[in-house]
Amino acid sequence: MNVIFEFLGKEPIDNLITSMHFKMDKAIYFGYQETIDEFKDSTVNFLGKYCDISDVIFHAMSHTDVNSMMKTMRTVIEHEIGMGNKIFFDMTGGEDAILTAFGMLAGEYDTPMHVFDIKKDKITKLEEGSKRSIILDVPAREFHMDLDKLVEMHGGRINYKLHKPIKNLHDSEFAVDVEKLWSVEKDFIEEWNLLSIFLRNHMMPEDTLEVNCSLEKIENALTKTNNHLNSMAKLNVMMDRLGREGLILDLKHSDGVYNFRYKSEAVRECLRDGGSTLELYIYKREQQTSDDCKIGVHLDWDGVLHYVPGIDVLNEIDVLALKGNIPVFISCKTGKMGPSKALHALYELETVANRFGGKYARKILVTSRPLADVYLKRAEEMGIEVEQ
Repeated sequence: MNVIFEFLGKEPIDNLITSMHFKMDKAIYFGYQETIDEFKDSTVNFLGKYCDISDVIFHAMSHTDVNSMMKTMRTVIEHEIGMGNKIFFDMTGGEDAILTAFGMLAGEYDTPMHVFDIKKDKITKLEEGSKRSIILDVPAREFHMDLDKLVEMHGGRINYKLHKPIKNLHDSEFAVDVEKLWSVEKDFIEEWNLLSIFLRNHMMPEDTLEVNCSLEKIENALTKTNNHLNSMAKLNVMMDRLGREGLILDLKHSDGVYNFRYKSEAVRECLRDGGSTLELYIYKREQQTSDDCKIGVHLDWDGVLHYVPGIDVLNEIDVLALKGNIPVFISCKTGKMGPSKALHALYELETVANRFGGKYARKILVTSRPLADVYLKRAEEMGIEVEQ
């Protein structure tokens, strides 16, 4: 039987990486009691579900008593060797005291040691003169990391029932339409969200995607609008551009009528939801370089979906990508970013990424308008990349 010895830390992938790559039969974790209480269930569940390991044991260690630590570890090691098992030490993510103990005991019991570089997904052997090696002696495991497993590893779950189908690049034609929508949005950054609101409030389409309004009604609504989109001329410039791009068809704003037809339901929903275009554009970009990528992801904090309002604790991330073992959390923001919105966007992204991605996660905030220097500095301090 092949047994992996681990230090149980607060970074889930550090605790699981060896069992993800090698066919271990048993996992033994040494850790502090509070860490065991927090991560025991999710670790056991992940190992059983994805790594075929049902024999998982945890041993609580003292924070300060090295002699007690060594005594506990030596007792466990001798028990496993006495059972005829082959033992291996994973040094990935361990704290100094535990790593020192592992190092001392590895020499004493001729135990192979290794460490994983999580970012490169690469193992390095540390044993000096050991007769055994995990790479040579333990069969490799075929393991495919994806976003569902990543979130589950962190004790959460993706709630697909809340996903909006429209937030999908469901065909190649719509993917091209997203590029066109983004090209228009970039040219009308100040008015884009205002246009979406106006379309929702005053230009509701029929089931056929056709919009039929009186010109007088539109003019009256615009005169009551206290923002940048407050004249027929401004509205017509934007609508004419959408017409030239083929995103709306049969446009007419003369002879007392304002009529047009949305190219598709997907285009209609993008135009009526000001933030969707930027999200889809970034999603399309990330898809090209990611192993897994999702848009509009609802993350449940405890991994149990109750489907009862107020019970589930949820966060939504606009775009979530996975590149190797590294998750990328991307928040997309359109519209003006004042102090309150800017800070909220930064702290919300940090909270979600830390909870479901851990220390290896990349955090990116994409904005359609520039952030003030003070918030760019704050983002840098928080390890958040800003694209604007």
